Amino acid sequence: MLIMAHPDDAEFGAGGLMTYWHRAGHPIKILCLTNGNAGHHQLNRSDLAARRFSEASQAAAQVGAELEIWPQDDGRLSPSVELREQLIAAIRAFAPTIIVTHRTADYHPDHRATAQLVKDSAYLLQVPAIAPQQPPLTGMPSILLTYDRFEEPRPFRLDWVIDTEAVQPQIIDLLACHATQVFEWLPSLISGQDGPYDTAWLTGFYQRKPAAIAKKARALNTARVDLRFAEAFEVSDYGGPFDASRHPFLPSS
Repeated sequence: MLIMAHPDDAEFGAGGLMTYWHRAGHPIKILCLTNGNAGHHQLNRSDLAARRFSEASQAAAQVGAELEIWPQDDGRLSPSVELREQLIAAIRAFAPTIIVTHRTADYHPDHRATAQLVKDSAYLLQVPAIAPQQPPLTGMPSILLTYDRFEEPRPFRLDWVIDTEAVQPQIIDLLACHATQVFEWLPSLISGQDGPYDTAWLTGFYQRKPAAIAKKARALNTARVDLRFAEAFEVSDYGGPFDASRHPFLPSS
């Protein structure tokens, strides 16, 4: 279960992992806590939310994922008690063995709020009196945090690195579904660069991150010397134990 702030966050942070999970037949749910209705330089909130729901639905279909998007405004998410209990109920209803989310050190306030909501929900998933409309979980899911480059309050730990070179085309296809973001909004933020803003441009833009992760993993001697593209995850202490050996279908990193 990927609990992310915005439509497209799951694809940017774990598009490769979702692709491998889908190929292995694992059920996937993407839960976006906001509708992404602020991420554009021209579209109004209502029109953008509708487009982003359509885009997210197309991407989710490519990895066979169930999709849920909450009606919270983009840029205005806060880790309230009300949303915490709503999230507890949503997690219990899907009953994941693994949750993927942001880290509280992330750059966007919505990402930090999402991460805080997951952390605040974790222990309470097993408390029957909280969000009693759904029965409590009997086991604690593992919680994995997607990669970020921020140093405060501490750098990201590369606890689990997966080789995504073989699924780079699939990740690009997932990201390309989010046209309002990757072909419209992101280019509007880049100065001094002319288009065309197409799939080739998106490939170059996106692959800087998995290449940097692979380079860092190689420098730490935690990956093969020829690893080129990777996703990395930090295992949160707030979740249950994580066993990477339960993913034998992943290529060795």
